[in-house]
Amino acid sequence: MRFVLAIVSFVIGVLLVGLGVGQRTVFAPPSSIVAATSGTTSAPVTVIPGSVLNANPGYQRISVSGTGKVFAAYGRTSDVDAWVGDAAHTTLRYDAAAGKLTARTTGTATEVPDPRGSDLWYQEYDDARQFTVRLPADVSLVVASDGSAPAPSDVSVTWPRDTATPSVGPLLTVGGLFVLGGVVLLVWAFLHQRRSRGPRRRSGGGRPPRVRASRRAAAAGAQVPARSRRGRRSFVAVPVLVAGALVLSGCSSEYWPQGGDAGATPTPTATATGGAAPAPATAATKQQISRIVSRVADVAEQADADKDADLAGTRFAGPALELRKANYAIRDADAEAKPLPAIAADDVCVALPQQTDSWPRTVFAVVAADCSDEQTAPQALTLVQQDARSDYKVEYAVSLEADAQLPSLAPTAIGAAQLAPDSKLLALAPDEVAAAYADILSKDAESPSADLFAGDGDDLRTRIGKSYKDEKAKSLDDTAEIAFSSEIPDDTPLALATNTAGALVSVDLDEVEEVTPTATGAKVNTEGAVKALSGVDSSTKGVRATYGVQLLFSVPPVGSDDKIELLGFTQGLIAASEVQ
Repeated sequence: MRFVLAIVSFVIGVLLVGLGVGQRTVFAPPSSIVAATSGTTSAPVTVIPGSVLNANPGYQRISVSGTGKVFAAYGRTSDVDAWVGDAAHTTLRYDAAAGKLTARTTGTATEVPDPRGSDLWYQEYDDARQFTVRLPADVSLVVASDGSAPAPSDVSVTWPRDTATPSVGPLLTVGGLFVLGGVVLLVWAFLHQRRSRGPRRRSGGGRPPRVRASRRAAAAGAQVPARSRRGRRSFVAVPVLVAGALVLSGCSSEYWPQGGDAGATPTPTATATGGAAPAPATAATKQQISRIVSRVADVAEQADADKDADLAGTRFAGPALELRKANYAIRDADAEAKPLPAIAADDVCVALPQQTDSWPRTVFAVVAADCSDEQTAPQALTLVQQDARSDYKVEYAVSLEADAQLPSLAPTAIGAAQLAPDSKLLALAPDEVAAAYADILSKDAESPSADLFAGDGDDLRTRIGKSYKDEKAKSLDDTAEIAFSSEIPDDTPLALATNTAGALVSVDLDEVEEVTPTATGAKVNTEGAVKALSGVDSSTKGVRATYGVQLLFSVPPVGSDDKIELLGFTQGLIAASEVQ
């Protein structure tokens, strides 16, 4: 009976272990879910929405193939849709029942701009045929060639599949215990059988029991080797080790049921009517801003070296571009003229995007070669993107004052609201700041706006303010006179809110100097940048020079006792000509 029980225990144990091993081998589920497109498309763009990428949990491995160039990038879904616009594009959907990607083509335009290098993308893959991402539902993937050729037709998405087999652990453990039980029963049966075969005392007379030779030898004093039990121990140890290995092999967490707390209460998520409000959409992320200013710095370096105004126009606009164009013209005429300060964007000290999901979009950034180096003045850039397919361009580029202290700003992930030019929430509306400051440059303390602005640390007043103008007027000969005036360009001021309810306001103004002769036959001679830009050596009519001034102010909120502070400026000659 003991042998029968041992055999039954062995059989049950082997079956259970075999079933457990089979679930990890023969009966194991596929390790991934693959969905691929079928068919071809003539559209220049293929879009995989975030909802499709998250149709199954886990990371997404994207495979793209086709003839010609292969490009892929991902960005916020609203940005991708805006960039695609009315262009013909194929949108992929996931058919869970069929396990494949289905396609639907909409749109009319047959071309889109080359998607490479767009400022909208969070990340791009140029000629990468396979890559792995883990994108949230509000981020979509765009696949294209070069914008004019059809997008690659073969696209597949692979998701990892949960291959956990929670019954394997119990099966291997129970099976191992049955095998171990069979070993114990088998040893017990052998021991019982051995004892049952021992010598028995016979009743009555007869011959005495036989004494084996080994016993006789032992009685005579000879040494007799004992019978070894190693074979029997090995016989027992092997199944025990096998059972132990099988049990230990089931220790992985995916081999065991993962029970949860039945009494646990799920944490409620925020809703539109309560809880934390969703984070506002921002114009760009910190990574995007770093990449954008790096591209701007590269273009500025190349354009400044080649004096290429067209190249500069790809990343500069407004007052910043106007100053660079004038500088190139001056340097063409005067080899000794110096270029504008380079934009060192190795380190982004401050990145403040506008809170918006529409266009135009504004980004404010403070850049430097090293933000921790106090010996160099950082530059403040105010960049604007006019539409989804345009690059960000620098509208204002100012050098910060040595002791300038920026007000408290929101984190990059939160961004800042852009205030209207005529906002009444500030001590002075953004579209009034330039004119008020121009009046101070002309009249100094006599200006009605003088009390609104802080004078300490304002180096620009000493450079082009009233004292400078008075000294320059006195230095002229009696045969000439100079007139100063200020003009406010039509450029819209850009104001981003701060944490103190104030705003960072970027504006520009034109300071005009007009020198005319006062005596008959007298001439006005030109020199330096004015001579190079105007092309006039001397004139009996006079010379007019216009200096563009880009300004960055910290404007406090309305009702505050704080004053408007000049944080930085850039000024230079932008136009010069003979008086007409």
